[in-house]
Amino acid sequence: MGSVSVGLENLVYAKLIKDEKGDIQYGEVKDFAPVISAKVDTATETGTLYANNGPIIAKSQIGETKVSLGVSEIPQEVLADITGQKLVKGVIAFKQDAVAPYVALGFTGTKEDGTTRKVWLLKGRFGMPSEDRKTAEDKVDFQTDEIEGTFIQRSDKYFKISGDSSDPRFEEFDSTFFDQVFDVKKLEEESGTKTTTEGGAA
Repeated sequence: MGSVSVGLENLVYAKLIKDEKGDIQYGEVKDFAPVISAKVDTATETGTLYANNGPIIAKSQIGETKVSLGVSEIPQEVLADITGQKLVKGVIAFKQDAVAPYVALGFTGTKEDGTTRKVWLLKGRFGMPSEDRKTAEDKVDFQTDEIEGTFIQRSDKYFKISGDSSDPRFEEFDSTFFDQVFDVKKLEEESGTKTTTEGGAA
């Protein structure tokens, strides 16, 4: 019987520097912000072809992944980094024509049995965060940030990687999973097979 998710931690990101067939490069992995919530919604479109008075083909296609994050507060340097803005002497002067870079996003879901599920979303961009501020009252009322991003597949067709510590085979990757954006070539080496950059058999 499987375990149940009970927590969320370790929200990190890394800039996607290069995404070409056979050459995918990321920058260093950095802390994003203390995370409160994360909603990951991958669109799937399903279609059915009918002929001879009945369905003969059913096909599903994976689309973009929408991510909604609730965090305590996004640090200025992170906000500038993920939105393509400039931070100068502690100040961001937001420009409307700034282009957000592509990034990878990682996080850890904790489960009630002590195991974890670790996730990388491999290529996406974030919009501007929403802020909800109001004056302090005579009761504690935490005011947090929310930010949304859209993630897509890379040039090698991969869009998401997840590993689960409840599977003993994941142990060799568990402690280093967020040292850098996980390299799928490690899986090819482990299985003794080689795949092309298109994700198909060589």
